Amino acid sequence: MPYFFITILLAIVLSGCGQGDEGQQTGDFISTNLENIARESLPGAKLVRRKCASCHHLDQNLTKVGPTLKGVFGRKPRISGVPFEKWDEAALDRWIENPASIKPGTRMAIPGIKSAEERKAIIEYLKQL
Repeated sequence: MPYFFITILLAIVLSGCGQGDEGQQTGDFISTNLENIARESLPGAKLVRRKCASCHHLDQNLTKVGPTLKGVFGRKPRISGVPFEKWDEAALDRWIENPASIKPGTRMAIPGIKSAEERKAIIEYLKQL
């Protein structure tokens, strides 16, 4: 059965060969979808969807209860009173572990994620958004 999907994927890729702009658009489409598939297969994808997506958008620049997580890695925090220059690995790790210790009274009323392994997986996924 997996060979069927590989065959279809190869047919799509090869169908764009030598066709100028249309071929490039097909290649871009396939490349984007392959990147999405790779990102969603990361261990942190399920964790983020389960623990974060109820309050945060992951693929849109819209706010739910909390701000979007799309492009959060490397971005300056939008929350006033958060002592980080940008959301890098260290800042995200500290925030995800215990948001209330960073900003008492934060609306992010979760107890935090105590597992360093889970936090690392979440951060790796957030880097890809």
